[in-house]
Amino acid sequence: MVLKGKLLAVAISAILLSACGGTEHTIVKVDPPTQDNGNDNDGHDDHDHGDAITDANGRLIVTSADSNVVNVYSTADKSLIDSIGVTHYPKYVYSSENHRFAVLVQRDQGLVEFIDGGLYEEEHGDHHHTHEEAPALTSFHLESVKPTHVTVGESGIAVFSDGDKDSQQNASAAMFTEAHISGDQSEVAALHYDTYMHGAAQARGEFLISTIRDPQTETSLPSQIGLYHAHGDHFHQEQVFNVSCPALHGSAQNEEAVAFGCGDGVAVITQQGESFSAVKLANPDYFADGQRVRTLKGHHDAEQFIALAGNDVLMVDPEHGHIEKLEWQVSDNYRIASFGFSFAGEHVVVMDTAGKLSIFAGHDHDGEHHFEAAGEVQVSDADLTTMPEGHGFQITFSHSEQAVYVSDPIAKQIKKFDLEEAKLVDTFELDYVPEKLVWLGIAAEESHDH
Repeated sequence: MVLKGKLLAVAISAILLSACGGTEHTIVKVDPPTQDNGNDNDGHDDHDHGDAITDANGRLIVTSADSNVVNVYSTADKSLIDSIGVTHYPKYVYSSENHRFAVLVQRDQGLVEFIDGGLYEEEHGDHHHTHEEAPALTSFHLESVKPTHVTVGESGIAVFSDGDKDSQQNASAAMFTEAHISGDQSEVAALHYDTYMHGAAQARGEFLISTIRDPQTETSLPSQIGLYHAHGDHFHQEQVFNVSCPALHGSAQNEEAVAFGCGDGVAVITQQGESFSAVKLANPDYFADGQRVRTLKGHHDAEQFIALAGNDVLMVDPEHGHIEKLEWQVSDNYRIASFGFSFAGEHVVVMDTAGKLSIFAGHDHDGEHHFEAAGEVQVSDADLTTMPEGHGFQITFSHSEQAVYVSDPIAKQIKKFDLEEAKLVDTFELDYVPEKLVWLGIAAEESHDH
């Protein structure tokens, strides 16, 4: 039985999903979200995105170093809506598949919590009902051993937990959706390994594509990829793909494929219905000794993946079978800080640690899709030696407009840049040093319901 706004406790071995209450929390008091009973239809016909809501362009979640307090801002007037306490400092922050929830990973404490941003839509026949509510910490959470890699696709979320070599605790993976976080669904599928592993997993509807490590090896990195089919609260292994992926690290997905970074190239798993096949794209000849793909980003509407190999930004094209270097150069003596696709997949954005924000626009040429430089802007002109220790420039994309938000720890600001014009359009003044940030809200039509 599932109660609205609450989750019935479900114990699942290494991964425990339950309602909060057994663990002491340090929480700033917030008003819980109101619930729509589904009967109030008067005056709500033909709701569109942003109809009668203040934060039509979303809200920002911002964290600060070593703090368990998470701040929620309105993008409409830049005001602080609320400060919400989670149990521990969140080392990593993500958004859920429809950008309603913030995923707050407290790796060292083995905990993943979620904040409801308060902006979401519900289908009501031939229209949507738009909700704008107070942000709040949800009762749903995950407990596991070293939750590390969180991946988000169109169909849901996968959390991969590494386990621990020293204490001989095994790795695990959980697959779920916003419906589980909100309490509308309760049965979460969990995959349990017989060894520790610094792995990765990708949710694909009823399927999970996840990594496999040989327990006889010394490395914590996996070398194979498996396909798993969800059956209630567990998975059945369907196949192990016939491509090796030594020293696997990094994964991403688009509409048709999932890509994994390997020491010797990129493994690509292609899906057609319920059939999956695998190929390997070898590292290009121009790679230096020891250079390899470690990080990948994908987008539902983009045929290519963005990949990082050292300070090179690459476009991985599975359809044409090649890996192409993006014409971009990191600032001298600096490195890449953050990168990704814009909300509609029309732009690639790269941020380096020198504060250079580079924007690339996609175009078709001779039957292939390429990204070319479209703009560049310096986020900060400050003395970079004054950057607070352990901090750097971070980005998050709006999913309601062509914009990117950038944290500036030196100036204690969040800056909004227009991607079409490559210029600063707004600034949020803070009274603390920002660390992680993520956009939450109702996505524009181009960004969902594909």
